[in-house]
Amino acid sequence: MADDREGPSSDGAAFWADALRRFDAVRRWRGNAMDSMGLGRQETPFRTVLDEPDVRLRLYGEQPSVPGGPTLLIVPAPIKRGYIWDLLPHVSVVRRYLEAGFRVYMTEWIEPVEPADDDGGKTGGKGRAGSPLGLADYADRLILRCADAIAAAGDGDRIFIAGHSLGGTLATIFSSLHADRIRGLVVVEAPLHFGPDSGVFAPVVAGAPHAAALRELFGNIPGTFLNMVSAKASPREFNWDRRMDMIASLADPRAFQAHLAVERWTLDEFPLPGRLFEELIEQLYREDRFARGTLEINGRTASPAGLASPLLAILGNDSQIIPPASMLPVIEASPAANKRTVTYGGDVGVSLQHVGPLIGRTAHQAVWPEVIGWQKDIASAG
Repeated sequence: MADDREGPSSDGAAFWADALRRFDAVRRWRGNAMDSMGLGRQETPFRTVLDEPDVRLRLYGEQPSVPGGPTLLIVPAPIKRGYIWDLLPHVSVVRRYLEAGFRVYMTEWIEPVEPADDDGGKTGGKGRAGSPLGLADYADRLILRCADAIAAAGDGDRIFIAGHSLGGTLATIFSSLHADRIRGLVVVEAPLHFGPDSGVFAPVVAGAPHAAALRELFGNIPGTFLNMVSAKASPREFNWDRRMDMIASLADPRAFQAHLAVERWTLDEFPLPGRLFEELIEQLYREDRFARGTLEINGRTASPAGLASPLLAILGNDSQIIPPASMLPVIEASPAANKRTVTYGGDVGVSLQHVGPLIGRTAHQAVWPEVIGWQKDIASAG
């Protein structure tokens, strides 16, 4: 059956594409202004141990508190910045792992660029290609490059891997392809199964044009466009709940500090590579290929059947964005003998409840101690 969804009109397309990129720049400027007022992140010291055109690898802290302790690789979402895992000292997942004796690495995605056209300049508003990197790069090649660098540094051929949101999707696909390299997977409020029951983005995607049309319009997809789509999909979580969280945080200085730091993080716009966007929308959101077992990555099938390593999922109990129904079918289909789910109930001072599992106070009091204890038990068992 022919696809009768209409793509965006070419009238004014270049204007709107360029306008959204300018909005990205304005939002980054606002973020820098918040930094100058002391409202930004307070990251743990790190050093870059791998620096390549498409990816960097961070190693946090100094020497491990427990020599020979387990190794964790964090895979952030390829939108915004990964420091949401290390926002402030009292709500830093990175610090919790360091305190527990882990070697902590993080994949750092490099901002995608538009390829030059034949004249040596940038392609115009029509016919943009965007970065050629897709799922095969972000869910396989680049993470594998980081895992190989970790192994070369002497921190283990088998590692724990963790991801949140789309970073969790990428980490899960990688784990299904490379179970022999994974000691355990921690996936945090990440979309794994897609369909009518899988969250507020489902009807938005169902009514949207083919993602190739948006890729042609934008090239790499501006962060502002993704924000607009998110706000349309869930006005509650992306607008009203944020305002209520600010009001509720006013009486608690630490909660208000965290709220403002998250708001600053949301201004760190990061365009999504055009090809990756198209493949995420069409192969995952629209066709649900991973959950169905039909996703092909570099000539191999990625599916829940490949998730044989220990698996822990952190679920958002009241999330409209990533409800449990977006995760549980894949978790249940995994053949892993060691599986666990942990439910996060929400916090004040997180701005966006979607990032609450990473920076919420109760998450750091209850959720992460349980997760880290589970991983340490696996590491102790050999």
